[in-house]
Amino acid sequence: MKGRVAIAALACAFLPGLDFSPARAAPAAAGPSLEISVIQATRSDGGASIDPQLRDLPQLTRDQPFVRYNVYRLLDRRQFRLDEGKPVGENLANGRSLQVVLEGVAADAGEKRYRVQAQIGEPGKKAFLRSLEVTASANQPFFVAGQSYDGGTLFLELVIR
Repeated sequence: MKGRVAIAALACAFLPGLDFSPARAAPAAAGPSLEISVIQATRSDGGASIDPQLRDLPQLTRDQPFVRYNVYRLLDRRQFRLDEGKPVGENLANGRSLQVVLEGVAADAGEKRYRVQAQIGEPGKKAFLRSLEVTASANQPFFVAGQSYDGGTLFLELVIR
């Protein structure tokens, strides 16, 4: 037994690139994921403010309906694995819930395009957003907005990664 330990120690000393630890399973091929950012937008006479956790979102200062507001605060950001046909969801600050389903993946000029369906509902009430279907490229954000919350509006940024 001592001989085997010595040989392994010598191999480690002279062949540092080899890994003698127990074999590990290769990670499964990673599919797309969905990143959901819940943003509260309000209007304030006290000046503009954009939460530093919000990435470069030029829409916030130039596009409708974003320009109606001047204060943006990130309430939540989560990432979910996105498997075709399996819903993922997020409970929203206003008591509603967002559900997103990957409906399919297609290639357009060599670029993957993801077709997703989003719904917003509230337990015991009529759906706020029955169904929205969007086709987007990876890292191309799209927004769902219009829900009132705490003196402002919720913007949901969805990005497939």
